[in-house]
Amino acid sequence: MLAWLWTRLSDGGPQVAISGRALRRFPEREVERLLRKRVLIEHPKADSWSVCAHCECGLDVRPIRQMGDELRACCPHDAVEDVVLEPDDLRRFGIDADNLISAMAASAGFPAAATVVADGLWLLGRLPTGICVFLCHDADLLMAPATMLATRMAAGSAPITVIATEVDPATELHLRAAGIEARSLAECVLLDDHGMENIAFDRLSPIAVTAPRLVLSRSRQSVVFDGRRLDLTPQMFALIRLFAEQAGQRDPVLRKEMIDARTGRPANEIVRDLRKALVGCGLSRSAVDDLIVTVRGYGYRLGMAPEEVAIED
Repeated sequence: MLAWLWTRLSDGGPQVAISGRALRRFPEREVERLLRKRVLIEHPKADSWSVCAHCECGLDVRPIRQMGDELRACCPHDAVEDVVLEPDDLRRFGIDADNLISAMAASAGFPAAATVVADGLWLLGRLPTGICVFLCHDADLLMAPATMLATRMAAGSAPITVIATEVDPATELHLRAAGIEARSLAECVLLDDHGMENIAFDRLSPIAVTAPRLVLSRSRQSVVFDGRRLDLTPQMFALIRLFAEQAGQRDPVLRKEMIDARTGRPANEIVRDLRKALVGCGLSRSAVDDLIVTVRGYGYRLGMAPEEVAIED
């Protein structure tokens, strides 16, 4: 139930309202428990009901009336469209975000209360495996440099896993390249023998994260390869930047005609000069040949995976 409430809160925002009808899927004792813990906040009961989807009565809502033993949301045009209600249908609830997050942390076995790291991001605790587990509404929040820095400071040297309602593949790859593992909440939910949801962050295991080997800074025009700073001329920096940008494309090959057009020099000549410059920076000839790979008949490419390349502003 906690995971379901978190999804509703993430989708609907802090003012989300939940009906008693929606909560009937859960055991009554669980609803009452969360009311006592102030995770669910009961609001005044509803005194009206939504109109039919196809109705042309012009009303915003329809009235609720007691008719004999039945409670009905009455359609002003057609009694067949009346909705028979249960008393719980009129109950309305809000969600206290802080109490929900604390309950999620406790459900997962974390001993301490969750800590606010940034707007929309909480540190839940550390697993026995050493992983620091964070919870956020939206994994895209971590794309902001300040939020990513705050996350790293809160985790220290520990591996980082961020749990979000959903994680799209592009964001997941970007965060993984930055040393942050992003998982969806659904991966951490188990059903017990009674069909109840339980949060089990201990299912998470460290995933090997590939740190960037080649890091370029556009503003500083600097290049670092395997921890070694490479002092390149502006022309050579511009060329290796082309290689780095192409590495993230579906076709990583930088074609000869593209090099000719972008640099104003024949591809074979300027690539030869780049290789010489890299050797002059202290790289071995074999390391340079592995870094700048010739694709015969087409052009050249970087000899590394896209996640091993990082381009900074």
